[in-house]
Amino acid sequence: MTPVALCAPDKLRGALDAHEAAQAMAEGCRQAGWDAIEHPLADGGEGTCDAIVRGRGGRREMINTRDAIGRPRKATLGVLPDGSCVVEAAEAIGLMHIPRNRRDVMRATSAGIAPLVLAALELGAPRIVVGLGGSATVDGGLGLLIGLGLKAFDSDGNVLRGRGMDLPAVARLELSGLDPRLARTELVVALDVDSPLAGPRGAAPVFGPQKGATPEQVIVLDDALARLEALYGERARRPGAGAAGGLGAACFLLGAKPIPGAELVMQETGFADQLARVELVLTAEGAVDAQSAAGKTVARVAQAAHSAGLPCVIFGGRVDDDAAALYEIGASAVLGISRGVKPIREALRSSGDDLRAAARAVCTLVS
Repeated sequence: MTPVALCAPDKLRGALDAHEAAQAMAEGCRQAGWDAIEHPLADGGEGTCDAIVRGRGGRREMINTRDAIGRPRKATLGVLPDGSCVVEAAEAIGLMHIPRNRRDVMRATSAGIAPLVLAALELGAPRIVVGLGGSATVDGGLGLLIGLGLKAFDSDGNVLRGRGMDLPAVARLELSGLDPRLARTELVVALDVDSPLAGPRGAAPVFGPQKGATPEQVIVLDDALARLEALYGERARRPGAGAAGGLGAACFLLGAKPIPGAELVMQETGFADQLARVELVLTAEGAVDAQSAAGKTVARVAQAAHSAGLPCVIFGGRVDDDAAALYEIGASAVLGISRGVKPIREALRSSGDDLRAAARAVCTLVS
């Protein structure tokens, strides 16, 4: 009987999306004489919509919206067989859509997610899953809320637009204009971090710099987010409120239920059912490090495989020494895929071939 491997990677950022990574791994397994099941995953950030739509046999609709700095773009809305919809923040306002020289957290807004949510409401979705992560914003989700009908005012009663630069002026929120269909819709947010909205571990200090924020802007935004937290109320004080520049807090204000992103994607795509069909589990991500063990996709996969009594091998484009913590939660092996010393661009270009070769080698060894 031919052995079967489950190929369940996340993306290798800058090199392969999760679907491409799963294909490469599966090809390597088949070259070694194994069968393979391709099961791409995500952690709530980039690729979440694609993974769930593929896993559930849904469809994609392209929605007109704007990116984080206001440029027109089309973003994917996932529509599942039961009518539920999947919204991915990174699809609309992702950092990867903004050139480095145009990243500006003070101008950036999360308003571009609102057309996706409104489109889901128009379709009558009973449930909307919002994947948070990968955004170019630090606006506390105010842009999204304004796009859904909330109004924000400064101390003089002027209406604000919901950009990062507007946050310090927010004095009052009016929630009565929020789309009433939201109250009749189950909202679920897939989180890839548990950061609070404000404070040393908040959205601005931790993620602002990678989105282009200067040290001075980080101070201004963190102070403004602390005041916004008070306006949002108790719901905004939950872990994960700082996800995607504070989009977590805005979703909590709307009554959303938080679920760790990798866990949610695995649930939605029937990952557990696949474990009964295989003898080996393979997973991967771009950088395997200390953060990987703290709930990232590869850690969730390793834990699930270990609980099912299956060996699990984790591949990484880069593997740091502190990735050893993954062995403690179920990984059988943690392996870097790069063959030889290469410049970074060459390493990224060869990731597919390297991942294919690594999967083939492991399956050959296990055989």
